[in-house]
Amino acid sequence: MPLPMLSDFAIRLAGGLAAVLATTPWRLVPPRFFRTQAQIILGLGVLAAVVTSRPPFEPWVFGLALTVAVLAFASTVVWGLGLPRLGVPLSILIATVSAVLLGLTAEGASLNLWALNAASRLASAFLLGSTLTSMLLGHYYLTAPAMSIDPLRQFVRFMATGLGVRATLAALVLIFWWTGSAGGVPVGRSITPFFLAIRWGMGIGGVGLATFLTWETVKIRSTQSATGILYIAMTLVLFGELSSLILARDSYLSI
Repeated sequence: MPLPMLSDFAIRLAGGLAAVLATTPWRLVPPRFFRTQAQIILGLGVLAAVVTSRPPFEPWVFGLALTVAVLAFASTVVWGLGLPRLGVPLSILIATVSAVLLGLTAEGASLNLWALNAASRLASAFLLGSTLTSMLLGHYYLTAPAMSIDPLRQFVRFMATGLGVRATLAALVLIFWWTGSAGGVPVGRSITPFFLAIRWGMGIGGVGLATFLTWETVKIRSTQSATGILYIAMTLVLFGELSSLILARDSYLSI
């Protein structure tokens, strides 16, 4: 059974944030940043667990969502105590559990389509996580202007990588639908052109442009401008991924 939209989005964002947090250089970034990220993940994990705690969802779905929340709570405590050698493994665990949940709840009438849907959902999580992390880190340069620009540069690269993988996999799934080989999906009746246009125009094209502009401003260390652009990028990513969730609800395709 697929996850409800709210829970699906929460797990994607939580898993993506955890994956990026695990790669964040803790020697260069203020400790409070890690604790804040862990608190966001905690809130998302609790939300997903509450939504899936009632029928018709299987107990294992609730169990995995609850595991994300419990691990995130431990992560907030660990990062609050300034113990990165424990915080990093916890972030990896959160990302892993989230990835398992997203993979197991992916749908597909064939093995190939399921694999594409699952991979596309994971790419969506990474894109969401890297974009939000970049935006939040940009704020820290306002109070810590001497902080190294390398972490922000790294996260913008993650955004570009996540967007490229997400677009490629979504395009492959779209080809499945277009050619009528999606395995039982009613071709031509299950995808709304309006949401498809938003998904690709804003969620792919718009994010790509915003990512490029962010990279150019980061290169000249214009962190305030980069943060402003990242606000726009995050908004576009949200529009794109939420449109994708609406399309998936009707077509069972992660486009």
